[in-house]
Amino acid sequence: MSRTYRDPIHSEINLNSQDKVEDLLIQLIDAREMQRLRWIRQLGTGWFTYHGAEASRFQHSIGTMHIARKIFSQIEAQIQASEEEIEEYRLLVLVAALLHDIGHGPFSHSCEDILDVKHEYFSHKVILDPKTEVNKILKSFETKLPEKVSAVLAKKYPVKFLSNIVSSQIDCDRLDYLLRDSHFTGTNYGTFDLARVISSLTLNNEHDCISVYEGKGALAIEDYLYARYSMYLQVYLHKKCIASDIMFKKLFDRVKLLLKSKKIAFLEQPLFNWLSKQGNMDTLDFIEIDDSMIWHHIKHWTKEKDTVLKDLASRFLRRKLFKATKFESEEEYKKLKAETLNKLKQADLNPEYYMDRTTVASRPYSFYNPDTSNFSKAIFVEDSKSPSGLKEISELSHIVKTMVEHDFKVQYLISVF
Repeated sequence: MSRTYRDPIHSEINLNSQDKVEDLLIQLIDAREMQRLRWIRQLGTGWFTYHGAEASRFQHSIGTMHIARKIFSQIEAQIQASEEEIEEYRLLVLVAALLHDIGHGPFSHSCEDILDVKHEYFSHKVILDPKTEVNKILKSFETKLPEKVSAVLAKKYPVKFLSNIVSSQIDCDRLDYLLRDSHFTGTNYGTFDLARVISSLTLNNEHDCISVYEGKGALAIEDYLYARYSMYLQVYLHKKCIASDIMFKKLFDRVKLLLKSKKIAFLEQPLFNWLSKQGNMDTLDFIEIDDSMIWHHIKHWTKEKDTVLKDLASRFLRRKLFKATKFESEEEYKKLKAETLNKLKQADLNPEYYMDRTTVASRPYSFYNPDTSNFSKAIFVEDSKSPSGLKEISELSHIVKTMVEHDFKVQYLISVF
């Protein structure tokens, strides 16, 4: 039976069950671990700032797979391999793209600082654990398929361009989330010509990487990089998003403290394991946890005896968010901190849970910070004049060079006042 997923970004996404690879994708989409992603918001606490940001990791995963299929179709004719090998490459790319976010915890990236464990770690656990439905489905197709998919996601598979498609500076993941997040936040910052970007991509067999056609292809990539730059400046690093993420972490800092002293009344077993065992928790316990379980607990925590937890949970539930105040110098910070501490003292609020300092700066994952020593960490343009035949895009584009050289850094004091 074929499937059609009507998507707000890509319109119709069709999977044909008569095609064995696409039939496998349908089975994986129906697996418990994939369906769990319906209950995890794509932008974490971002919907406190952008009320339309209700899209799920499930939607994004389907969209990412769809773009991976388009990229693979674009380069397929250039792959120097047998038909059988090409079919396996197609299988690995599409499955890896579909499952790339399967290890996200509740509230997506917002929860990663709580455990200090990245979602990629749990993605590999879900794929490799024989107890999961995803693992069983993959093994039923091919015994070693879980290990192969995990290797593609970890960038350890011997054919490097496969990982390039799924995770690089211009990959199916970013191409989907920029358009999707721009749409659901009601902004235009992340828009670019997807079809033009994909048609600009080519396969460089010599270096085993995805590159960009010389000439007009680079213009489409400039547009994409500017969209990415704008989304981080205007949306992902919005001061309210930063403040709500820190408030979320402070709430769980209190929960973890009470957990150690056994002074918390309500904590179901899966969440107890998540907080106490962190990365060592059982995979089946991990997949029990999603946004709905966190909200269920936060509602209960508004009735806890502990006044700090009760207050933080109530504020979070009712969107009484912390505020982010920008400062330019250490002198300004010290003055701001002293004023805030005085207000907290008067209100009888513990600074450990009601005040923080954070710095937002250029990071490799966000803005484009090329590492030319690795073909997955920079965007290369075909250049016949270069000895290697490739040239990093900021060396050819003044626009990209300006973005790369811009040392973005903003500091905030986060507090309840």
